[in-house]
Amino acid sequence: MEQVIGIASVCRSVGGVAEQELSVWIAREWVRPGGAPEQPEFSPRDLARVRLIAELTHDLRIDEQALPVVLSLLDQLHAERARLRSLRDALRETAPPDLLALIEQSLHRA
Repeated sequence: MEQVIGIASVCRSVGGVAEQELSVWIAREWVRPGGAPEQPEFSPRDLARVRLIAELTHDLRIDEQALPVVLSLLDQLHAERARLRSLRDALRETAPPDLLALIEQSLHRA
């Protein structure tokens, strides 16, 4: 079972993020913690997303209008990487070794 933490713990863990700011991010659905709306519960994955948003907004100064686009693109990239890992695993389990070697050679040239 995943460990979950509350909003105050998230703010302490991710320096520079106030509870009010995090509440805005939740309202905008930039981060979607579990639990009840009045008492959100953050998984390790949610915490990583909060850290990402903090880095994008505080360190890289990506503005609020651009951030949803950036997050969407990062989400798409993450999903595609997961799909590629699944495809790789399926190929490793089912493809003949010579086909795997050919695929790996082609990927290294790209």
